[in-house]
Amino acid sequence: MFSIRKKAISGTKWTGLSNAVITALQLLQFAVLARLLAPEDFGLIAIIMVVIGFAQAFGDMGISNAIIYRQDATREELSSLYWLSVTTGLLIAVFLVLSSRMVSNFYADNRLNWLIIIAAVSFLATSFGQQFQVLLQKELMFTTLSKAEMAASSAGVAVSIVTAFAGQGVFSLSWGVFANSVLKSVILAAVCWKRWRPLLRFRLNDIRKYVSFGLFQMGERLLNYFGGQLDKLFIGYLLGMESLGYYSISYQLMMRPLQVVNPVITRVALPVFAKMQSDDDGLRKGYLELLSALSIVLMPVYMGLIVVADPLLTVFLGEGWGSAVEVFKILSVLGFFYFIGNPIGSLLIAKGRADLGFYLNVLMIILYAAAIWLGSYWGINGIAWGLVFATAGVLFPTGFAVRWMLVKMRPLEFLKSFSPFLSFSILMAVCLLPLQRIINWPGKAGELVILSLTGFIIYAAAVLVWQRPFVKRLGLMIRS
Repeated sequence: MFSIRKKAISGTKWTGLSNAVITALQLLQFAVLARLLAPEDFGLIAIIMVVIGFAQAFGDMGISNAIIYRQDATREELSSLYWLSVTTGLLIAVFLVLSSRMVSNFYADNRLNWLIIIAAVSFLATSFGQQFQVLLQKELMFTTLSKAEMAASSAGVAVSIVTAFAGQGVFSLSWGVFANSVLKSVILAAVCWKRWRPLLRFRLNDIRKYVSFGLFQMGERLLNYFGGQLDKLFIGYLLGMESLGYYSISYQLMMRPLQVVNPVITRVALPVFAKMQSDDDGLRKGYLELLSALSIVLMPVYMGLIVVADPLLTVFLGEGWGSAVEVFKILSVLGFFYFIGNPIGSLLIAKGRADLGFYLNVLMIILYAAAIWLGSYWGINGIAWGLVFATAGVLFPTGFAVRWMLVKMRPLEFLKSFSPFLSFSILMAVCLLPLQRIINWPGKAGELVILSLTGFIIYAAAVLVWQRPFVKRLGLMIRS
């Protein structure tokens, strides 16, 4: 356990660095391209990313988490799984190319045809490195994985920006994704080939037990991803690409803090939880510590985003994105529920309950479809509010029953793990809102900087006064 803990802490540091670097690069990409491309261009890319996401869910077939869950994988089994992944990737890439014209006709934009073809080739390239990424994660070798991801993301962002200045327009984003996918697979294969080189072998017996676990995982992933992308699909079809562009950029910016902080812990938590899957008490305590660690960082961030939405979008994206301010505020509320519910996925996989995750996602699909359909009558803001109400009103309380079923976690101890940080964040917002309205700000940049620094001081002071023991415990864990 000491060795696992040591690797987990190292993995957390490297994953944190990787996520911070990648997010900084992506924000730079957004800041530059938002001034070169039109909102409808980002709407088109949102559709492409939905297509890629579906392809990834199908292509993986739930095998990745099955490899992490099972601690006894043989080289022969991994070899068969590798060639299964590559073959599936090729078949899905061909399917995407053949269906590209149909999708472009559905959304009445011919550019989608070539964008999907580029995405198909990018997906095929990813399949060659997918298993190496999973094995590095399983063995807690996050140093190697993080370096590969940072290098590939740097190349992808550089290609996007250069091609945008060269006049490639919306295609610049696709070329960036293509460069990222190819380079990442090349690096992972070069680093891992000697240790995990697949044999020229494919046997159905090798993959049977992984596929039986993976089918539920694939179903869960598909439903989870479909539920998370329903809003983009509906907005693009019902409200047009310009509205989707405003919504998509707001959603992506809202998700950035979650994508930086959450994977730092949950990505490491999955293999660690899997190694202690029979210890319910340990899993429960680890889960609550995990949620507290996430909350101390993300709770004030999402509360702060609501307050500084206007100056943030103006400074970051430019004057032409004012129409996205209101939906960005609503989506920031959704981000709060997303991050406090996200760690449950690692717990489900560690306990081998992919089936339960599948049924939860069926419920999510039904709720989100109804919420989006009803909310669409009030535009993108109505859709955002519909997602908030569905998540807060049904999915959030459902999580109490799931956690009790898995590790006997009581609702009160779950709420107590993040309630202090929620209280401090509300205090921060209550102090900032009058300040924002009273002062006649000379510019949006000054407003953003001063409000952010003031909010940080208020929140940090409250945490140090009332949560000093937890801060010390967290600090000792990081320094160890």
